[in-house]
Amino acid sequence: MISILSQFAHKAEVRESKDEILVGEIVRAMYRRNCVSTGFYANNDFQRVRFSVRKDQVLHNVYVTLNRLSGTGAISSAIFGSKATLTISAEIKNYISDPDDLLEMYKTDLANIFKLGVMGGIKLNHELNSVFATTSMVIEIDDYVLKGEPGVEKLANLLSDHIGKLREKLVPYKKGDAS
Repeated sequence: MISILSQFAHKAEVRESKDEILVGEIVRAMYRRNCVSTGFYANNDFQRVRFSVRKDQVLHNVYVTLNRLSGTGAISSAIFGSKATLTISAEIKNYISDPDDLLEMYKTDLANIFKLGVMGGIKLNHELNSVFATTSMVIEIDDYVLKGEPGVEKLANLLSDHIGKLREKLVPYKKGDAS
């Protein structure tokens, strides 16, 4: 009887820990992309990791946020699966500003006021010397965790594709050499 209860408890712990496992896989996949984790923020169902991008002329930081939506209980996991919102933000730093840069920044910010945040779309935002591009998507956590190397490869491809799209959107805003 005790072994049955301990197996049930173990399965519940694994089910509840899938988002933490996925964050670990994200850290591993980003390290393979030459991005070093430099900051962590987490609470119950929300984890955010900041990565410093090395050897990239455009990107300075990438932020990956995982916000778990469902699947912490046995019933909700069986019905809805383990859904989460994955938000990826890429940041560039520009340390030189001239009046033309400020005018372009305000044009982008005004365009953002009227832009609706749609899943999968990319939104640009200026904050002092940084320009951010952000995209979000709903993912199934079970597609990536406890799948071995195929799950890790699928996650790495997802991150690379979206970071590449964000990078392309940020290239026109990078001052200096952006190859």
